[in-house]
Amino acid sequence: MSQLGSLKIERPQPLSDIAADNIREAIINGDFRLGQALTENALSKLLGISKTPVREAISSLKREGILHGDSQKGARVFTLTAEQLHQLCVYRLTLETAAIEMAMKTDPSGLVKRLQSICEDMSSAREAEDFEGYLKLDRVFHDAFFEFSGNQFLREGYRGVSHKVATLRTYLSLAPLRVDKSFSEHVKIAELLKASRVQEAIEVLGEQIDRGSHAIDEIMGDPR
Repeated sequence: MSQLGSLKIERPQPLSDIAADNIREAIINGDFRLGQALTENALSKLLGISKTPVREAISSLKREGILHGDSQKGARVFTLTAEQLHQLCVYRLTLETAAIEMAMKTDPSGLVKRLQSICEDMSSAREAEDFEGYLKLDRVFHDAFFEFSGNQFLREGYRGVSHKVATLRTYLSLAPLRVDKSFSEHVKIAELLKASRVQEAIEVLGEQIDRGSHAIDEIMGDPR
């Protein structure tokens, strides 16, 4: 007789979650610009679904902080002042530094293997001129610090700003020279961590993040 526990029914993803995922990715990819107004009606037509799940998606994305606004029927994509950008970068560096240090104590070989694999995939994406794929791998690279840190609260703290960080990365990666520099830094971080030169790796990370903290004009421009 089969185990009854194996007869679990897979629940379909709620339509509001699907809507939120699509809107979030459009923001991260720059399809919806920073500060752009998004209305319930327009999103409903664009996604081909009713207003109710769109309204729920908007509320969810407001809680994440990537949409702002008081109206229940619409919102605006988040924006940042120069000071807010600086504060976000300081916060991000603080969390990523802690995550790297913990990961190198918890599972250094696992982290290094993961980072090297991601760098190889990033190289392939660059050769294929897969810009969107490269940016997703960039996101995965930094997420790996938290994945291997072994600290769920650190992961939760980063998750609170990760979508904003991913969005800013899109704007900062439009210049080819920035991408070249960023990629070389990712490879360098992986190499330094493999050699257990943790503080040097953190210094490279700090230079990368600090460079973005001064790029408010690029970030608030049009990504298209």
